[in-house]
Amino acid sequence: MTGRSQIFRGEVVHERVGPVPHEFTYEMTFFAFDLAELPKLHQQAWLFGYNEKNLLTLRDVDYLQGKASPILDQLSVIFGSEQPGERTMLVTSPRYFGYAFNPVNFHLRLKGEDLLAVVAEVNNTFGDRHIYPLTDLAQNGPCAWSAQCPKDFHVSPFNNMEGDYHFTFRITGNELFLGVDLHREGACVMKTWMRGKGQVMNQSSILRYALSHPFDTALNSFPRILWQAGQLYFKKRMQVYQRPSPDSANTLIDNDIPECREQVI
Repeated sequence: MTGRSQIFRGEVVHERVGPVPHEFTYEMTFFAFDLAELPKLHQQAWLFGYNEKNLLTLRDVDYLQGKASPILDQLSVIFGSEQPGERTMLVTSPRYFGYAFNPVNFHLRLKGEDLLAVVAEVNNTFGDRHIYPLTDLAQNGPCAWSAQCPKDFHVSPFNNMEGDYHFTFRITGNELFLGVDLHREGACVMKTWMRGKGQVMNQSSILRYALSHPFDTALNSFPRILWQAGQLYFKKRMQVYQRPSPDSANTLIDNDIPECREQVI
């Protein structure tokens, strides 16, 4: 079984520049699924389940509007259906033994080696979900793109709602770099990125991941967030901002609304 889907091994980095410096780096395994290949992966990789329980599971309801319809169909509402020669990659961590928490997922629409559009999907610890559709990408050289948009979704209790996100994407063969920096008043106050080198996703590579690095994706995301939040609150005494009620049309799941809460359970 060969295809475009890959397993990436690399790192995630957070660097808070101000007002209180704080940074950390974790080793990380993440996945890039070609959405058109999901049914074939389900059939041919016995450790992977698409909408069915398995060691690794990817469910349509865990993404975007939280609906049971295929992710590609949900994306078509946002930036249209795939055209001939195009493909869509979902960069995420699947459920491992039924559990996952992805602070951010990236839906990448490509044609050949060109990046056409991106949907950055952000989940906070309150159960809310928001998307940033990025269709006006600037090319900054071979295999490198950037985009900007205002911040309009609450993520960290140590950041207010002010600022703009600066996105960076570098996609070169089996290497991937995805960066999101927060800027306020013309200065960068926080840098985050994930990067890694990939290998083709198949039965063997999934088994190697499950045996070698089973806990550095889904199972470790939430504990790491709590640990770093404790450092910022108790040690560095950073100001805490309360979660505002989401008021953006791009907030797809609002945990204040009962029917939205039910979708993410």
